[in-house]
Amino acid sequence: MTFSGRPVLRPRLRRRTAIVLCTVLALTALAGTAEALVRHRIAGRVAAVAGERLGTTPDVGLGATPALWQVARGSLPDVELTANGVSARHMTGLAVDAHLRQVRRSGQGGTVGSSSVTVDIGATSLAATGGSGPDTEVVPDPAHGRLVVHVGRAGALTVPVTPVLAGRQIRLTPGRPEFAGTPLPDALAKRITAEVSRTVALTDLPLELAPRRLKVTDDGLRLTLSGGHAAFRA
Repeated sequence: MTFSGRPVLRPRLRRRTAIVLCTVLALTALAGTAEALVRHRIAGRVAAVAGERLGTTPDVGLGATPALWQVARGSLPDVELTANGVSARHMTGLAVDAHLRQVRRSGQGGTVGSSSVTVDIGATSLAATGGSGPDTEVVPDPAHGRLVVHVGRAGALTVPVTPVLAGRQIRLTPGRPEFAGTPLPDALAKRITAEVSRTVALTDLPLELAPRRLKVTDDGLRLTLSGGHAAFRA
């Protein structure tokens, strides 16, 4: 007589299968733990080095590539750093988002293959730049590519300011000041625009970064920078 259907596993085969499954699960759990530990350790080291330069400890992302594989190859293909409250160039409260590609360790530091960075400068930070008074408010006007500075408790004195990226400088060029909607006389207007005018140098940047674009956003200013192969010290 012939029987159809799945054959019944013998007890010995069942035990062998169970052992194999338990071994696979144990190895998988061990690999997952090792991956988490290595990823955490790498991120901690990167955050410590970057934190010394940013003045605050950033969040670090290592991309989707397994950290164990990155360590084995000796290269981090895509490192993302995000930080708020960064201080630089006499400005505070900056938000930084940086991508570093092909990061390698060498000697007392390392190298990056390329980098791209965006820096967001909020309206509050802009109002506090250059020793502005407590009654100064900056209102972004992205539709016209400018910032409108309001001075005084009622904000009756307004000065339109156009930010321009000129090489490795940010130039803040003021337009005609107004008081309660009326343009000020030439002599007074000239004196006020001289006080509002600013130039921010973007030299000696890390990782040989160079400014590429500056735009007015709903929140303030966004500066985009990028760089090629560069070395850094840990």
